[in-house]
Amino acid sequence: KKFAKLARPGDRRARGGLAAFVSATPPSARTKSPGESSPGGPLDPAMDSITRVHEDLREATDMMRENLAQVVDRGEHLELLVDKSDGISNQARQFQKQSTGLRKAMWWKNVRSMLTLAGSLVVLLMLVLVWRCGFSLSHCKSSPTGGAAA
Repeated sequence: KKFAKLARPGDRRARGGLAAFVSATPPSARTKSPGESSPGGPLDPAMDSITRVHEDLREATDMMRENLAQVVDRGEHLELLVDKSDGISNQARQFQKQSTGLRKAMWWKNVRSMLTLAGSLVVLLMLVLVWRCGFSLSHCKSSPTGGAAA
């Protein structure tokens, strides 16, 4: 996103310097390519070297534009990866909170079931005592002599 302002190949507004001059110069005012003769006579050796320099400059400019486009694409891919990693990190934090809450809820459920089981055993023991000894537990009291009942 921050690289979106960089020039892409073919973007005439973003060209500057010599490239802007070359693209703004009409073809009749530009130097001729090697092998072409000027209307005034044979090729001038100085013009031939200038033409080669212009061609080299155009090639270098095009290569730089392609490299910039690749850097921009790489930057966009990196931003996408950063966004994805942030999303995964947030999901991991949320999962950790949910799992902690679930662990606590399961612990309390286990405690409740253990207390329910213990309470049920106490009630069952009391029912057995009441059935064997009676409600007042008078049948289970030991005799004053300490011996067996006859």
